[in-house]
Amino acid sequence: MTHHDLRHLFATCCLESGVDPKTLAEWLGHADGGTLVLRTYGHVRPDHAFSAAAKVVF
Repeated sequence: MTHHDLRHLFATCCLESGVDPKTLAEWLGHADGGTLVLRTYGHVRPDHAFSAAAKVVF
């Protein structure tokens, strides 16, 4: 596991835990307000997608 892999895991876990993209961008040293964070780390893992879908109320 590389430094890059750990950074990616950290960013993904933060987003899945509810850290807002702007704050995460600041933590990662990005100056774009979260655009790159969402584009790079905004994918959704299947287990997170299923639990998020279960929260939707119609």
